[in-house]
Amino acid sequence: MNRTSSIGSVVMRLTLARGNVLELYKIDLVLKTASSNDTARDEYQYNKNSLGGGEEFDLPMIQERSASANKRPQMHLVGRWSLHGKIMDMQAVRGSKQQGGVENLLLSFAEAKMALVSFDQGTQSIVTESIHYYEHEQLQHKTRNDEVSCALRTDTEGRCVAMRIYDDKLAILPLATGNDEARPYSDSYVVDMRGEAGIRGIRDCVFLAGYLEPTLAILHEPVAMWSGMLDNAVDSLVITVVSLDLVRRSVSTLNTVGRLPYDSRTLVAVPDPIGGVLVVGASSITHVANGTVSCISVLNKAAARGIGIAMVDCIDDSNEALGLVLDPHACACAFVGPKTAALWTQQGFCFLLAMDGDGRLVRRIVAKQVAGSEPSAETRAPVADTWDDVGVVPSCVAELRVSYDDDSGVSQDSLLLFVGGTAGRSILLEVEDRGSSDAIANGDASMDIDADLYGESAAMPASKGNGNKQEASDDRYRFTVYDELLGTGPIVAMEVGARSQASSGNEENLEFVTCAGNEWRGRLRVQQRQIQPEIVAAFDVPGAPVRGVWTVRCVAEYNIGGVMQAAADSGSLSSLNDRFMVLSRDASTAVFSVGDELAEMERTGFFTKGPTICVAELLACTRVVQVYATGLRVVNASGRETQSVAVDAGQEIVGAEVSDPLVLLRMSGGDYVVYEAMPESSELRLVSQVPAILGRASHVSLFRDTHRVLVSNRDWTESNRDLHVVSEDLDNDDEFDSLYADAKQQQQQRRKRLTTQVGGKRQVKKKRDDSHVGASLTDGLGGPLYVAVLLLGGDLCILRLPDFEPVWTMRRFDSLPSTLIPSAVDDDEDSEEAQGMRLDQVRLAQLGGDSIETLHLVALTTAGELSVYRAFDFKSSGDSMDLALRFTRVAHDVFAYEPEYERRVIRAQARQLAAYAAWTEADKERLEERAVEERLARERAVEKQRREDAAAVADWGEDSDDEVMVEAPKPAPLVVVPPVEEDDLYADADDSRDVFGEDTTEYEKTLLTDAEAVQVVEEEVDEPTSAVEAPVEEEEDPLDLLEPFVRAPKLTILENVGGYAAVFVSGARPALVLVGSKRHARVHPIRLLARVPSTLQPLGTTSADFDAVAAGLLTPWRAVVGVARFHGSGCSHGFVSLGQGGTLTIAGLPASTSSTLRGGMEFDSPWPVRCITVGTAHPGIAALGGICFHAASGSYAVAAASMARFRIKEPNPDIAARDANAPTGADQPLISEHERLELSTTSVPPAISRYHVDLLSPVTWETVDSHALDANEHIAAMETLTLDAAQTATGCKQFLCLATTFVLGEDVATRGKMYVFDIVDVVPLPGRPQTNRKLRLLYQEEIRGAISALAELRGNLAVSLGSKILIRSFRSNESLESVAFLDCQAWVRSLAGFKNFLLIGDFVNSLWFAGFQEEGPTRLQVLGRDFCNQLPVECADFLVSGSQLELVAADAYGSLHFFIYAPRDAHSLNGQKLLRRGEYNLRSQVTAIRRLVAKPLSGGQQACLVATASGALYVVSMLPEKTFKRLHRINTQLVHGTEPLAGLNPREFRSVPIHQRQYHAPRRTVLDADLLVPLYGHGSLSLQRETAQRDGTTADRVLRDIAEIERTVSFF
Repeated sequence: MNRTSSIGSVVMRLTLARGNVLELYKIDLVLKTASSNDTARDEYQYNKNSLGGGEEFDLPMIQERSASANKRPQMHLVGRWSLHGKIMDMQAVRGSKQQGGVENLLLSFAEAKMALVSFDQGTQSIVTESIHYYEHEQLQHKTRNDEVSCALRTDTEGRCVAMRIYDDKLAILPLATGNDEARPYSDSYVVDMRGEAGIRGIRDCVFLAGYLEPTLAILHEPVAMWSGMLDNAVDSLVITVVSLDLVRRSVSTLNTVGRLPYDSRTLVAVPDPIGGVLVVGASSITHVANGTVSCISVLNKAAARGIGIAMVDCIDDSNEALGLVLDPHACACAFVGPKTAALWTQQGFCFLLAMDGDGRLVRRIVAKQVAGSEPSAETRAPVADTWDDVGVVPSCVAELRVSYDDDSGVSQDSLLLFVGGTAGRSILLEVEDRGSSDAIANGDASMDIDADLYGESAAMPASKGNGNKQEASDDRYRFTVYDELLGTGPIVAMEVGARSQASSGNEENLEFVTCAGNEWRGRLRVQQRQIQPEIVAAFDVPGAPVRGVWTVRCVAEYNIGGVMQAAADSGSLSSLNDRFMVLSRDASTAVFSVGDELAEMERTGFFTKGPTICVAELLACTRVVQVYATGLRVVNASGRETQSVAVDAGQEIVGAEVSDPLVLLRMSGGDYVVYEAMPESSELRLVSQVPAILGRASHVSLFRDTHRVLVSNRDWTESNRDLHVVSEDLDNDDEFDSLYADAKQQQQQRRKRLTTQVGGKRQVKKKRDDSHVGASLTDGLGGPLYVAVLLLGGDLCILRLPDFEPVWTMRRFDSLPSTLIPSAVDDDEDSEEAQGMRLDQVRLAQLGGDSIETLHLVALTTAGELSVYRAFDFKSSGDSMDLALRFTRVAHDVFAYEPEYERRVIRAQARQLAAYAAWTEADKERLEERAVEERLARERAVEKQRREDAAAVADWGEDSDDEVMVEAPKPAPLVVVPPVEEDDLYADADDSRDVFGEDTTEYEKTLLTDAEAVQVVEEEVDEPTSAVEAPVEEEEDPLDLLEPFVRAPKLTILENVGGYAAVFVSGARPALVLVGSKRHARVHPIRLLARVPSTLQPLGTTSADFDAVAAGLLTPWRAVVGVARFHGSGCSHGFVSLGQGGTLTIAGLPASTSSTLRGGMEFDSPWPVRCITVGTAHPGIAALGGICFHAASGSYAVAAASMARFRIKEPNPDIAARDANAPTGADQPLISEHERLELSTTSVPPAISRYHVDLLSPVTWETVDSHALDANEHIAAMETLTLDAAQTATGCKQFLCLATTFVLGEDVATRGKMYVFDIVDVVPLPGRPQTNRKLRLLYQEEIRGAISALAELRGNLAVSLGSKILIRSFRSNESLESVAFLDCQAWVRSLAGFKNFLLIGDFVNSLWFAGFQEEGPTRLQVLGRDFCNQLPVECADFLVSGSQLELVAADAYGSLHFFIYAPRDAHSLNGQKLLRRGEYNLRSQVTAIRRLVAKPLSGGQQACLVATASGALYVVSMLPEKTFKRLHRINTQLVHGTEPLAGLNPREFRSVPIHQRQYHAPRRTVLDADLLVPLYGHGSLSLQRETAQRDGTTADRVLRDIAEIERTVSFF
């Protein structure tokens, strides 16, 4: 996370830059009620120590909030955009009058560019306003921009912006100051500060306030310094204050201040009344104002050596005892008061800097640690096993001020600080000033420093008895963390492992674990591409395959005083358990009661003689409606039928939508019928008025606006009339009246019934009060009812019930544009030519959790493509548009395109019917007998448990005085108990046997070919049976044969699954669409079981050795054909899914905690992630240096480093005689360590890292074993390698290999050590089953030289020892024996082995490709190498695709280079030269490359996973030539034909910079997916077709290519 900036004057928005990704957040005040179990952040109050002096502090106090309603600021993600350039800095600037005064955003890039962008409210997108670039040859002068360059500085009055370019030049962009300006800026110009003001060596600059002209303070170094010149000149820095004349474009020098400490780096402007600047250095903080130095506060004892004699009188030593050493570029500072600033250091500590003085003269600066762990006196590192929420390793800080009304209606101003973190965590906190506002306003200079920091009463000495209690109410500043953001970087190391709780052995269960963070803020980050749910039960229901599943809740009613009332309070539907589970087969329906067990009901009022289309709840969960082909049935809580409705003869129901109290039916003729549940009679009544527009509908879905987020045009106009933030009026009378102003008088009674009933009582909510703002979506609150209608021509309409009045329409929604803008729809019939890609289903849903009211539109195409739109308020044009509503498309990375999925499902179903019919009657009888035995055994167990419980109660007695601890009953496991008395249990099989003939009894005859399967389906059409609803004509769509299975709802709303209101997307690639606290839709694929029941398998086979996909019983995808909510005693707030083979799986989302940093699973992120902080996983807070996965034990080994004090390396007088007699040369032992007395030159002792290897449990992620290394022993490489082992049956075994290096200084020879560990099983500790693994050291060896890399080569260990490569054997498991070597003449940085080949990455001599000869004399021979000797290789690996082999190398600059070994090519000099094939610039240093076997396995396809220091993850794979050429041509069109954001060049962004090239430009053989995949993944369908047609192909062909690539590289 690089920079932050706040934009927007009407709405408070926060923009973040993560590398080349720009994110826009909206700061909203969310009304929440804090309680003891709430997930609110902690509040930190900083008190004065009552036992010490006036400047001492206690550690932060954590206080709980009171249980009252509070408005808390939260960050809500508005949009996320990927730019083709790394963002260096950004600033918010004033917009023009045409933009309504909304602020714009100015971005700077490393290539001396500036871009002015704005946020379009109407489309919720970023628009480029202007581009300013300064890449002129006359400006460069053979210099390049560094990381400090391109920093933006904005004038305090908003008059101009300055950007530093090319060392000592400033680019000035004047901004518009008047309201009459048409554009927000004037022409920019460049000022050469070296030529005009004599300023050279600029380090930092900042604008000052209080001047008539823009005034800039510049920190520069006239003469370049280095550490060897400190004896002659230590105060070499100068601050020059210059004034900018924007009209004449000139610079005037106002004053100059010299002799500043040489280690000063950054400037911080000080607000009034003090003014001036703070100069932050490594050892001091200096205040400069009005051309004079008023105070130099030293932070350690060594700071005095950097201050000259002339500034001795200004030294303030009040902070010298802290011993701080700052990195100014890694620190962040922000003022929280007129005289107080908050400083976050590079270690994550937070200090308050209080300035004491008279007027603008500062006498002293007092720095006190107020957040973070108390640093150790020895190592200056955090104390072990501690972590606080305020401690952040900063990258930037942004100030935001918001105004809101508290509970009493008083307006309050709040200061918010967003602290961006470089260690992957950022926070949004509130700073509350609890001091005396009058004293601050008057600027009382005589106020004591303690009173300025902590209130007036804090300056008085407090007694030891009650001092803390008194000061707690008078504290000055209080920090409260309200929100946080998690990042993926920086990645130090990466490993790919297997999930510890995989649901199936043959399932892809990979996960990748990264070591993120730096120094004291390291952590583990476990990421998964797909959600791996916690499976509670998975079972196959006896009988024919199941085609549909529904679960419903139902509450019993009793007649009390002549009024039917519910037995239980159903006001909170989320607390009600499911009562019935309905399973639909091809020719029957089964009903189960949900409780501790799933028991099939023998006698029930449900329709069971045919398939079911829909089951839902009515009348506040007091009735259940079942929809089937020939009618409807209404059932009560006891399962009895209360009403049966039959449809007209010749008509059948093919689809249904239910939303209490309406039932919307789609008939076989294409028309719709509506029924309404009457609360008086609890029966359904036919609604006669159905609009004609429904006759043109291809799909409809009902939606209830529970939270009433839809706003009318009139209300939106009134709320946006002023350009100020106005708090939302929670009274909803105007909105309700405006929405229903045109309704007829005779429909008022029906509208009351359309409001959801709460607690069995029919209520109408006319007002929207505070009580339901924070309520759950499942609390049953009322709201208007709408229906979304997708017309045949692709138009979309939203109708308001009960009068079916159109309130929002849009033409050609089937093109799926990026923004849905309402437009009028023609009343004419839709033609076939007007239809684009046929949309399958659409659904409106309110997603999120508590207090989240975001409306989303989810659309699904027939090919399985998923589109998610977020609704936002914007006035609609046209008289027919009543809603101020628009939708913007949410980008996601889930790509699914399977146009053949439904047809393959038809074939698989036909084969499933034939396979089930092949079972003999004897097999069915044995299955029944086994089910009876299981049921009787379970009944006996339940009866035995009941008797034991009764006996235990009797033993206690009524008068027992003993204390008894009653354990809460655990959820019983879910089991299926089928009834024995059901005669038609296998009625489906009898009907299906008639379809395929009586002679189809052998299983081999059921394994039909594709042509035979199609023929069977056609025979079913000619002769209708129970498995097919009705005969159809041959020219009709064969998909209609599968009603209602394939056409069943694929977008299912789950009101509460793991605390989220989500949409489950069924199909070839099931996914879950959910919204978290950031209010941004996340789409996560979900992986469930895929198997066939035993009744579909041949006799004598098991699921392990039977391939159902090859037999045609399953499709190649792990498809889900149905899903329903499940909430019971065995699974709380979960779901039940139905696989394509008929397997039912009851599962729930993985448990999450209140804080992701403490090991909880976080779904509100691009990928599901779990963060494990180092303090909770290891003994102490440390930095992580590497991670390895041991597949044999399923454990992870982590290289961690804790901080320790540096020990002097010199002979100890006590052991001098022994060292004198020690041998010399190579066998000389290491010099012993001892602590020397503190000297003046070592007043700030350095801290070093003490490494240790920790073994982690993959279940709890805690340390189960650890091995500590010696002092000054650094871990250079750690790998898990499969080596030859004579003791094992397979001849090989996986070991943990560790290579270390001793860093002792330049005067001591470098040594290294080699360790070989084995992870063994041991007896775990009592109560800790995860401690069943230990590290066992098998071998260690001290080696002369530094080891830098390890690899496996044909069962041998390849070791890089300095410039040499050694091949060593560990066959005996006792010692390492060298068998071959190779001299590379330079430092080897990377090793990678594949078969008999070894890839060597040299930091100086580029890449080496060697071969290992085993037979005969073993040797390692160089086959080829890169002749470019100036490519510093960091990582390298092989890239394999079938018989093709390529070499991938990453250099130190963040670029990937691709080579091939082609000895037959004339350019390769008989193979001696590796040929370059391409390059790709990642713009970040590569930290790890992992080669993985991709899918499909039969083709030998592999891919490389590349991790960068910025946190980005890339997948590199080889493509077929035809696919590459087709996609490359389309990608070239997008480069030249689309307008990129901020005017950046996509091709140049991925090219290696010219100054880093040491060779000619290679051919463009690398395809960039940054442009191609977003367009065809979530772009407009019309643009997809247009782009493909210009290339002479089709969009379907391109989508199939991308889908194949996606399947190939989908590891996780």
